Amino acid sequence: MLKPQFSGLLKRQDFYTGLITIGIGAIGLLDIAYGNWRPGPGLGPHAFPQLAYITLMLAGAVIMIEALFGKSDQFPENLRAILSTGVALVAIGMGMFWAIGVLGFMVSICITLIGASFLLTREPLRHWPSTIVVPVVATGVIWVLFVKLINVPLPRGLLF
Repeated sequence: MLKPQFSGLLKRQDFYTGLITIGIGAIGLLDIAYGNWRPGPGLGPHAFPQLAYITLMLAGAVIMIEALFGKSDQFPENLRAILSTGVALVAIGMGMFWAIGVLGFMVSICITLIGASFLLTREPLRHWPSTIVVPVVATGVIWVLFVKLINVPLPRGLLF
């Protein structure tokens, strides 16, 4: 079992990345609560910024926890691989916008998440739960958040 590694924690870049991410989410929530912009009561389209800031804070916490357990700050092995992965991710993102009109939002998001997972995982078929199952579940969560909780209709295509 992994044990927390407190020594050298303040020297890890991911620790500060997580801290800044949590700070941005907290500032956003404070702006919603006390700033000039006020959301309406209950859930609806106005609740999306709150959900986004809460998700940002949770992502920052995950980054900090991974830094605590030493699962971060690995140096890149090959600059060419990093650049080609970045170009491929941009191409997948641009393809998603084209596919939304043809296939629909949910199918496009699912395909995009699976494609990005395949790009970002070393052995994607060996780690199929993180490359296939997680994107499908994330697509379902996105649908529940938008359609059921905040009542935002999603673009439909030929499939959905």
